[in-house]
Amino acid sequence: MKIDVSSVYQTWINSLSSENTIKKYKSSVTLFCSMVFQKEPETIEQYDLFHLRFSDVLNKFVTSLKQAGVKDATIKGHLIAVRSYIKMINREKIFRDIDYTNLLNYVLTDKSLKTNDVKHHEAISKEELEELKKFLREKRYKNDIDNNFGKKYALLVDFMYKTGIRVNASFHIKWIDFQFVVGNNSERYARLDVIDKGQKLNTKYLRREYYDMLSNLFYRDNDNDFVFDELSQNALREYFKEFSQKINHHLTPHSLRAGAATSLYYQTKDILMVKDFLDHENIATTEKYIHSQKDPSSTGTAILTADYDYSDIDKLSKEQLLMLIHSRPEMESSIYMTARQSKLITR
Repeated sequence: MKIDVSSVYQTWINSLSSENTIKKYKSSVTLFCSMVFQKEPETIEQYDLFHLRFSDVLNKFVTSLKQAGVKDATIKGHLIAVRSYIKMINREKIFRDIDYTNLLNYVLTDKSLKTNDVKHHEAISKEELEELKKFLREKRYKNDIDNNFGKKYALLVDFMYKTGIRVNASFHIKWIDFQFVVGNNSERYARLDVIDKGQKLNTKYLRREYYDMLSNLFYRDNDNDFVFDELSQNALREYFKEFSQKINHHLTPHSLRAGAATSLYYQTKDILMVKDFLDHENIATTEKYIHSQKDPSSTGTAILTADYDYSDIDKLSKEQLLMLIHSRPEMESSIYMTARQSKLITR
């Protein structure tokens, strides 16, 4: 059976992993074909690919978009989508005498495009997280019959921070996605299997006490309900805008993920743990999420050039030590985990 370009185009669409990817890739390929060939993606011909040159891609597409103010990273993303479509055309073997290796590696690749021109989300600090939760609890909401929306939004952002799950995926979690397991330490956990970005399965383990807190506030006797179905993604984004203006620091729901990654790294200094927490495929991506600490005393040079006399710690009273420990959340967490590992704390 003879296959035409429109069939290959539909096969390519069906091969993409998620609705979001389909939307982005279709838009990119449509834009490219329009600007370079003056055609729709499903109507391109062998002649178009055979005669395509790097100068066409550079002058008609890359340079035109740059002059329109489009960022390099965005243009590079467009070309990635186009190469994906061309690979499918090659796989289906509908055009002969096309040098696909040259097309993919040289004609449709512009190594001059930068990828560091994208601003990553600001990370929320633990102190700001607590302020945000207080802001949400004290806020007045429409149709809040039980006066619980504040508590629910506060617990939602706490959940997103502590799990690193993105906002869209969080709103698609159902109660049925939780399963109860027992860890090696005999503690009970609620295992959460959630589909996150790129249709990847992401597994999180919540302490049973935390799950119970969620259940007590949100559960309505139906395991097929969405956990956060009473709340709104759009409203949450608006609340972040309001809070950002209040504290003069631009934050978004994704700031919870960046903040959690930063906090976890500085508590553990374990980049692999942070990579697993964020469910990244490579460490380079994880490193972009970890924001530098602003405290000069925490910088490498300050630490290495300091001449500390650690015996001075022995002179502090118990009350002074406890005050210092509880003033730094990351210190609390580090000491608590070390004590558990040393079996000084058993519960």
